[in-house]
Amino acid sequence: MIDTPTPISLLVRSARLLNIVVFIAVLTLGGIYSLMTQKEAVSAEENRTLVRFPVYSDSSFWSGDYFRAIELYYADHFPQRQRWIEASTRFRSTLGFQSSELKLYSENQGGNNESVPDTIPKPDNQYRPEDGVTGELKKGVFVYKNRAFERFGGGPEMGRLYSSTVNGFTKLGLPSLQVYNLVIPLALEFEITEKYSKLQKSNRSAITNIYNALDSSVKKVWAIDELRKHRDEYIYFNTDHHWTSLGAYYAYRAFCTVANFTPVSLDTIPSRIKSGFLGSLYRLTRDPNLKNNPDSVRYYIFNEPIRFFISSSPALGNWIPSKMYAEGARDGNSYSVFIQGDLPIVKMETLKNNGRRIAIIKESYGNAFAPFLTNHYEKVVVVDQRYYTGDFVDMLQKEKINELLVINNIFAAHTPYHINKIKRLQQLAKQDTIKRSN
Repeated sequence: MIDTPTPISLLVRSARLLNIVVFIAVLTLGGIYSLMTQKEAVSAEENRTLVRFPVYSDSSFWSGDYFRAIELYYADHFPQRQRWIEASTRFRSTLGFQSSELKLYSENQGGNNESVPDTIPKPDNQYRPEDGVTGELKKGVFVYKNRAFERFGGGPEMGRLYSSTVNGFTKLGLPSLQVYNLVIPLALEFEITEKYSKLQKSNRSAITNIYNALDSSVKKVWAIDELRKHRDEYIYFNTDHHWTSLGAYYAYRAFCTVANFTPVSLDTIPSRIKSGFLGSLYRLTRDPNLKNNPDSVRYYIFNEPIRFFISSSPALGNWIPSKMYAEGARDGNSYSVFIQGDLPIVKMETLKNNGRRIAIIKESYGNAFAPFLTNHYEKVVVVDQRYYTGDFVDMLQKEKINELLVINNIFAAHTPYHINKIKRLQQLAKQDTIKRSN
């Protein structure tokens, strides 16, 4: 007896067949579309180079590495990949998958919590007024009012270690060298409300702890107070962990007070802007609200001529002429416009003839700050503590440097990695001094 197909079974078979046809069609059309579309070499959103199609070799074929490399290539070049990522992020954010309870710093976090004597009165307007806006943590970043903020939690003991390291520059056997120290606060210090006051440790107390432990000959730059006066202005980026050139300018004004200069007025200086900047904190969180609040990177074009040099071997006098701004920097790399990004060492020479020559030891925050000093010094040498490996003292002597500024953001000033990198400059100098004396 032959079973006669029922209308329901025929419908099920048709649905299954249709499902197979649609599935094959999607795969086929998707594959054709993927082959026809132009492949990008760099992801501006992720600020990285995308995987290239692998080169065939017998060894990679038989080991399976060749096919794994193809999988990685296709994952990086999937049709409309960025839109799928954005749609997924929006969907997860809407459902609250990335939300979390705010983790506040308790009394026993962040190392030694002994009280820090504050030699300068705290400002009256320490906190922003409460406005009912709720923030959330995403991958350790505080997202609040369509902005992203890092949180500081360093302890006094690490701050004093940083002070001791800065003090080491007064003991290099260069009696004419005037040392300055400038610690940069984080953006959250100026945006936090009392409701979220325990979200991070006070930047001002930490900076006070560092400054109190500095030698009396080291001049302290209280940039934090100058920045607080202008916290309603665009002094930090919305989507990136750096400050803007305007924030760097106000720190420069605080430096001028200590260094006995009259700061230039920004009203007299033309500038250029790179728009559409989505920075490191957006790339970390992929928060759609941050994407809708992109940044712009402004850099100032000073009137007086400036000769700019880069070098990989300054000890040999190999200075290569270049340009102070990397005009080609764009998208997620736009902050690298300042002094060509994080190069080991650069030098700027002006037409000033006042005998004042300064070296700057810095991490990336110092990039936006350094150009302002060309308005006052005949020579500005900028050393990135992370990458410079030359004889630091020998460089200071050859360039006839008589002032030294150590400038770091508060995270770097409480991080062993950065402290050790700064100390290494002194250790190399001591080793070389011993060699020369022998």
